[in-house]
Amino acid sequence: MSGEQFEPTLQQRRIICHDGSAFVTACPGAGKTRVMVERARQLFQAMPPGRGVAFLSFTRSAISELETRLRRQALLPAPAFPSFIGTFDSFVWQFLVAPFGLRGSDARPRLIPDMRDWLVTPFNGAHPLPLSCFDPSSGAIDQAAAMREGFDTSEKPESQLRAYSTAALSVRAHSRERGQVGFDEARVAALERVDDPATASRIATALSSRFCEVIVDEAQDCNPDDLKIISWFRESGMPVKIICDPHQSIYGFRGGVTGELFSFADGFKEHERKPLHGNFRSSGNICKAITMQRPPSAQNQVDEPLGKFKDVPYPIHVLSYAGLSVPSSIGVTFCELVRKIGEDISECPVLAATKGSGAAAVGQPRGKGRNDATFRLAKAVMNFHFASGFNDVKSALEETHRIILEIENVLSTSSYHKYLSDNDIKPESWRPKLMQILRDLRFDPDAFCDARAWHDGAKSILKRNVTPADGVSISQKLKWNAGIETLLSVALPENAMARTIHSVKGLEFPAVCVVTTATTLKGILDFLETGTPTEKAEDARELYVASSRAQKLLVFASPRSQASRLISHLSKQGAKVTLTEI
Repeated sequence: MSGEQFEPTLQQRRIICHDGSAFVTACPGAGKTRVMVERARQLFQAMPPGRGVAFLSFTRSAISELETRLRRQALLPAPAFPSFIGTFDSFVWQFLVAPFGLRGSDARPRLIPDMRDWLVTPFNGAHPLPLSCFDPSSGAIDQAAAMREGFDTSEKPESQLRAYSTAALSVRAHSRERGQVGFDEARVAALERVDDPATASRIATALSSRFCEVIVDEAQDCNPDDLKIISWFRESGMPVKIICDPHQSIYGFRGGVTGELFSFADGFKEHERKPLHGNFRSSGNICKAITMQRPPSAQNQVDEPLGKFKDVPYPIHVLSYAGLSVPSSIGVTFCELVRKIGEDISECPVLAATKGSGAAAVGQPRGKGRNDATFRLAKAVMNFHFASGFNDVKSALEETHRIILEIENVLSTSSYHKYLSDNDIKPESWRPKLMQILRDLRFDPDAFCDARAWHDGAKSILKRNVTPADGVSISQKLKWNAGIETLLSVALPENAMARTIHSVKGLEFPAVCVVTTATTLKGILDFLETGTPTEKAEDARELYVASSRAQKLLVFASPRSQASRLISHLSKQGAKVTLTEI
């Protein structure tokens, strides 16, 4: 909806003009970002000096898009003060944790992003479990999270489980004494503040004086602690607008609140609960198809296509592939379909639940071998040069930096982010150098004739830039690993780019290809047809999120065993679907 004169619908106008709190349920493509921009315009027109609006989101891509639009229309200054725009995590840290310190610690509070990955080993030989498997307050083990790490709590004696919980609490307590907390621990600290009446009252007065309204987008991705903090905003007298699509909740592994969110909505008065229907993003055919990816109880109402692509006639394509493995022919066929409609393939991603499935679909080698420094460096180089966006570039840079610090032997007793925090190392001090190293390591036939030549080149480049503290040579640190022979390849400029579904929340593209696999699609279709098994609900929501990114062309890659069934289901609201065997 950007770039055009905006004529709001009646539903949109009601939200834009609504003063006070509201719970907004928005379908995909309903124009919620444009509504937030227009709401901001209205607020800023009558806002006294020194006051602002807090724009929060649980999705970085969504908040980035909102910030871009607000600045483009000169509604948000740089810096944003006295307004605030950022993730919910950053707001909690800036206003509820960092200014007050941590109880039981005199140290300056520092946020350690990878603290969830710290390993808990209560005794020698114990199965290591990451901190993310333990409740930040009680230390109780999350059975499902532990099972994903290969640890079955039902088979362990109670005494062993208590030892794990005690060890996890001890790790967090010692870190807290040093002022170090992760995102989960920061929420606990924030809740301690809002649960203290005297402190909470002072914070609420300060926030209410600064912010005339708090807008929380993508609220379907919050967790129970987030919901408590949002409730506190409202109870403190701050007008809060919650914007969500419960059917797009795909962060269950973070403790999502799909059921609780519906209950939370009941706490709003009837005139405060506002629907936002109508799809300004997708074609009519796509609207019909994505409707069938909601739970059975929500498949009766098709979103009306209202945008400039509403009459685009392209059918839904199902690419049927044989076997259990995801083939690279998916990416090839998708590229052909995109070119036929005259779109730029660089703007049309292949979406998958995992990086592995997406990479396989576009022919990006994943490689198999010892996960040593050589293999990890080659993988980081490939991820950097196959990057589909800033987050991919950032991840590749951080992984390369981590590898170099390991080679320098400075991470033996510390996690990566903890080391950066302890030594006050800022990204701007190392990113430019790492960018150049990764460019120099690009696998290009003009520079490296094969993997052996690349390996020799990598050792040479690192010798010029890295000095191991333990005296061990770079050649010993970067030993030959045959696994990189299948990992290294040339990044083709005309190839489709793979992205995870989680990374495209809040975005839109002219065309998308959604990759499904033999291990998950049957269960997803079972759920979409019957509502069971309920454990497949989140997988189904991922499919819904991915499909609803498409504006003109929607393509599915399906295992042959489920292709006919998928077509039948997608067609139930009248969507035109074609089958192609690849």
